[in-house]
Amino acid sequence: MAPTNWLWLGNVFFLSLPLAVWGIDLSRLYGHLPAVSKRNEACHPYEPFKCPGDGNCISIQYLCDGAPDCSDGYDEDMRLCTAAKRPPVEETASFLQSLLASHGPNYLEKLFGSKARDALAPLGGVEKVAIALSESQTIEDFGAALHLMRSDLEHLRSVFMAVENGDLGMLKSIGIKDSELGDVKFFLEKLVNTGFLD
Repeated sequence: MAPTNWLWLGNVFFLSLPLAVWGIDLSRLYGHLPAVSKRNEACHPYEPFKCPGDGNCISIQYLCDGAPDCSDGYDEDMRLCTAAKRPPVEETASFLQSLLASHGPNYLEKLFGSKARDALAPLGGVEKVAIALSESQTIEDFGAALHLMRSDLEHLRSVFMAVENGDLGMLKSIGIKDSELGDVKFFLEKLVNTGFLD
């Protein structure tokens, strides 16, 4: 004879429970799980940009398209949109660092003026200058971000205008060697082509 609450089916005993017990209330379970923040979740490859505010992931095609997709509108932030057109900060920092390593800590005074001595320390260092070059919409914004003197800003503008006009003689006149002209010109052209002089 089968024990109480057990059901005999063929050669196997099954526990016999009322139907109400078979249903599991998952809503109770969900209330006890720790909330997983979207900020800690990885984005899918087809939506790789994570909004810093709400953690939502969006496709790159929606960055800087004129319509905010992040709850705080970060995907339309002017600095982000400018940086998206410019060389990456890491590439810019690496380029500046290589010039300093090759030519000494005061080499970039030729471009950025007297505050660019000591490996750009008075301007906040290589990383800060690279970020400012990436995020500043115009040369005026760059000058404001780094507190450049007007004379240094005008000198920098003349260097960029020389590059824009193909005047390599101006670059040579400030001490940029023939072996460096191509790299410096290429770097400065990237900024000019993304509206740095506008």
